[in-house]
Amino acid sequence: SARVSTRASQPSQTFGTMASIVMSASAVKAPAVKVSGLGFRKAVSAVAMPKAAAKPVQAHAAFSVVCGKPGAKAKTNKSAAKRFKITASGKVLHRRPGKQHLNGHKTTERKTRLSGERQIGAEQIPLVKGLLPYSRKRIR
Repeated sequence: SARVSTRASQPSQTFGTMASIVMSASAVKAPAVKVSGLGFRKAVSAVAMPKAAAKPVQAHAAFSVVCGKPGAKAKTNKSAAKRFKITASGKVLHRRPGKQHLNGHKTTERKTRLSGERQIGAEQIPLVKGLLPYSRKRIR
């Protein structure tokens, strides 16, 4: 009796490894495309795989309690309070990394550029809101 792998017969599975791409011809309705001689990624993209229903992406809520019990008093993270500056309009600024030491080989233009402050990315704002729960200015 021949053993049949259940992994190869499930078309709704996400395909990431070479073993999961080896499927029977009946499971994948792919056009006749020549894939020999192509790289692995190009060969995979040339074969049309059945797509699973896309799940909606939920945004993660920023919690004011970074660690501890959920009903506990929120504490300001002091290292974050010293590293971030909140402007009057609510932007969060931070220092550029790379200017503390080993500056002898760096050009003056590069050191001047590194000396300025820069606004943090939008994806980092919920993290900063959680670290600084009692900031006087509204973080945007």
